[in-house]
Amino acid sequence: MSAKICLITGANSGIGYATAEGLASQGYHIIMVCRDQQRGTAAKQAILQQIQGAKVDLLVADLSSAKDIVRLAQQVKERHNKLDVLINNAGGVFSSYQTNDDGFEQTFAVNYLAPFLLTRLLLPQLQASGAGRIINVASIMQAKQFEADEAAHPLESSYRGMKAYKLAKTAVLMMTYRMAKEWSGSGVTVNALHPGVIYTPQSARSVPAFARPLLKLFMQSPQQGSRTSIYLATSEEVAATTGQFFKAMQTAPTVPVTMDVDKQNELHDQSMVWMAPYLEA
Repeated sequence: MSAKICLITGANSGIGYATAEGLASQGYHIIMVCRDQQRGTAAKQAILQQIQGAKVDLLVADLSSAKDIVRLAQQVKERHNKLDVLINNAGGVFSSYQTNDDGFEQTFAVNYLAPFLLTRLLLPQLQASGAGRIINVASIMQAKQFEADEAAHPLESSYRGMKAYKLAKTAVLMMTYRMAKEWSGSGVTVNALHPGVIYTPQSARSVPAFARPLLKLFMQSPQQGSRTSIYLATSEEVAATTGQFFKAMQTAPTVPVTMDVDKQNELHDQSMVWMAPYLEA
């Protein structure tokens, strides 16, 4: 029997790397998607050295670029006729206002538009597996109110990085619930998760040097943060579970706006319009 194939975005460090390492140790064929060739190569080699017989591929893509996502999806399709697991893990917070090549706010583009587009482009491969699992890394940081255009094109004068992050992760949850309903009965499941509050070099840089040891003491490691992603990717307990949000391997509620069907449909329809040139490519 051939190994199950799992694609993980943002796989060269932090939770993404820990997830790739954990699944590779269980015999999964890993496709690591990383933005930087050098860092991605180093991460791939580290897994190959640590896990005898590991199957690991590296694909390089800038997930803030829709054109790059289309190229990435095409590379996956050319190499694999099926995909068992897609883990949309890559994310980030931009402290200052930035836009991508299509004019979308960068935090929204990386955290929401990238998984929206990549998932839809790879849907045929996920369906071909017979039991494809889509896993979206979200957050307990959620916005109480949501308007699609405000999230995608905020005013620069009122931009706040964490507000943008909350809106983007709220959109990920709305997308998860909407996709789960759309693909119900197709054999493809869609779930989201909160990985926990994770200690990474990026989080350490957000506090003064003297406080970093204390920060590390109270935050989880990337290995701990990867547990729910690995559980959703592998466990038979959730093989048929779809449209749920998980925290510490248990289902958890999300803010009411994420469950608003009209808002879900509005975001979906607008996203289809935004990404139409790339979905039709």
